[in-house]
Amino acid sequence: MKFETRIQKRIKDYRRAKELTLRQIADKAGCTPSFISQVERGLTVPSLSMVGRLAAALNIPVMELFGESAEGKVSDWPLRKADRKTIHYPDGKVTSQILTTRVTVRKMEPLISVIEPGGASDGAEGMTHPGETEEFVLVLKGTLDFTIGGRDIRLRQGDSLSFSGGLAHRWANNGKRTAEVLFVFTPPIW
Repeated sequence: MKFETRIQKRIKDYRRAKELTLRQIADKAGCTPSFISQVERGLTVPSLSMVGRLAAALNIPVMELFGESAEGKVSDWPLRKADRKTIHYPDGKVTSQILTTRVTVRKMEPLISVIEPGGASDGAEGMTHPGETEEFVLVLKGTLDFTIGGRDIRLRQGDSLSFSGGLAHRWANNGKRTAEVLFVFTPPIW
């Protein structure tokens, strides 16, 4: 079963187990009931940000949707490239890979994202992350435009940025080339 398919199935299973309607989950997650229905039926894939909002709406740790276990062993330490969990954003222009195993027991969460021209984080108003979250960004290839707390910042290859995840922010690849970006969150948000 594909990774995205497992997430979609888990969303549906948790919603039903908690006896919640599509409307109730949609209201809590800030989307429409039809979007939730499409996710559950495998017609669309939620972005990472939406997966986080859906987990919050279901009142579960987000890694429950990923099927992560807090149990681990030394053989879990290395994560081979072929074994990374990959998430495809709904617009088809952003793909993110989780770069560590067992995120639920880590103090940081690294992701690498490939962002095609026109690809962007979801939500025009910008996203925020809970609590004392810190976010670090390193542009490995291309450019990435950020808006953080109303301030516009363009990052080019080799540039980095760190900021409080509690600030409203969004990003977009407004360039002509594909961008490759390393994101690190602490504590883990997904």
